[in-house]
Amino acid sequence: MKIGIDLDEVLADFLSTLIEYHNINYGTSLIREQFKSYRFWETWGGTREDAIQKVYDFYQTPYFKNIKPVLDSQKAVDILKLNNDLVVVTSRQNDIAEATREWIAQHFPNTFSEVYFANHYSQNGSSTTKKQICDSLGVDVLIEDSLEYSLECLNINRKIMLLNCPWNISSELPKEIYRVNSWKNIINSI
Repeated sequence: MKIGIDLDEVLADFLSTLIEYHNINYGTSLIREQFKSYRFWETWGGTREDAIQKVYDFYQTPYFKNIKPVLDSQKAVDILKLNNDLVVVTSRQNDIAEATREWIAQHFPNTFSEVYFANHYSQNGSSTTKKQICDSLGVDVLIEDSLEYSLECLNINRKIMLLNCPWNISSELPKEIYRVNSWKNIINSI
């Protein structure tokens, strides 16, 4: 089975580290639960362009290089890789492809056959959709934290695991989307 796995908030605890950076550098006291959207400017204020620049500035810091894996993700992915073809499907930008691949190699060595970048919120180049990536690869299962991307990637032949986060709360989900609370739930569901 081909399993597509999102990177940020599914494998990498990106937001916690970004919040720490933002609080120190911008004098805020943000917490993860305040992020009801993954459009950062909707939580910390400013424009979309300001938020993109803040994230690009974050990429140049030790904070970015020291992002920790999501709890239990390494153990779970080790189990999944035994009988499945695993790929990363991320909205991250092409500008940080090398740093992203290095982080994955450090924390998930010899695990993923490839990393695919949708290049969203980029200052350079065009983007693609996660749906286009998943469809072209024939992804059978997508593990994701974004409700928006989960809905976009719906396909009658694709099971979607939506990892519960403050920004993806919804009372009703299509039957092809399964809400899960942890990597242990994901392993039990697959």
